[in-house]
Amino acid sequence: MKSWIRITLVISVLIGGTTSFGYWSINQFDSAFDNLSASNLANTHSVYPSFKQNAGLASTSPEISGELATSTDSRQATSTDLKLSFTFPQKDTEVYIGCTYPISWQSSTTINLLEASLIDAGTREAVGPKTGGLAKENTIEKEPQNLNWKVGFVWPGAYYIKVSKINGVEAEFRSKTFQIGKLPEGINEEEKINICRESSG
Repeated sequence: MKSWIRITLVISVLIGGTTSFGYWSINQFDSAFDNLSASNLANTHSVYPSFKQNAGLASTSPEISGELATSTDSRQATSTDLKLSFTFPQKDTEVYIGCTYPISWQSSTTINLLEASLIDAGTREAVGPKTGGLAKENTIEKEPQNLNWKVGFVWPGAYYIKVSKINGVEAEFRSKTFQIGKLPEGINEEEKINICRESSG
């Protein structure tokens, strides 16, 4: 009789322990899944805006359109999307070292300050203002809305102009790729003026 009591007691303890452990395990799984869901939801909210912004930027190829639109940001000085496309220089335009050209554009806003740089299309590196002749920060007159650029003494080749700020607001725009060449040797001043004028678009 005592053996049955012991067996019953042992079975009761085992069933009770198993039930308690099962209940505890299920609660732990539920808690873990709740934390995981909350974490993923938070990450989705923090990542989604940058994904949306990057997707918007990637949809327009700078090689094809010559422009990129910046996304709005609450930290920016304006909530309006900036748009800019270059009208000069255009793709395959050839400009010459020592000539002065009016860099021009169409913009969604009047530009007062423009931060720009000349970029070597091969190395993708910026050419310094002293070498390239293009100042980094430029004050733009209301009329005409352009920037006079005297081409510096750079290696002949393919280049483009990159804009990084408009009126103090971060931006990312670029011109089409164009060529910088050397003026023919042995020409006189009048011939140089004519070549510069004819190549200004």
